[in-house]
Amino acid sequence: MFKPIACAFAAQLLCASAAMAVAPTISGPARPDQAMIEAGAKRFNQSCVYCHGNAGSGGKAAPLQGRDDLTKDYVAETIANGKQRGAFNMPAWKGAFDEQQIQELTAYILSLKNAGAAK
Repeated sequence: MFKPIACAFAAQLLCASAAMAVAPTISGPARPDQAMIEAGAKRFNQSCVYCHGNAGSGGKAAPLQGRDDLTKDYVAETIANGKQRGAFNMPAWKGAFDEQQIQELTAYILSLKNAGAAK
């Protein structure tokens, strides 16, 4: 009776451990400079605007403006590993972007915090 529960719990722990193992290392500066934010904006406009809208205003995906709930680690991990929420699927970008590029995107997205009210 307890064996199936224990196996299910062990499987969940294994999956959680594997997910943590692929999380990116966030070693960028605590306060990114303007050049880093501008590089992230350029990359955002090339790769993210289709789903997240102009300047992160929202579209097919969640708006990124005015979000005070986003942290550096969460944003970088989501960019690197993707996210699935219902039918929405954000792809993992770690194969397309290196750590520096992910840090630039993260810096830009976090700079949108004061860009407008969250929708």
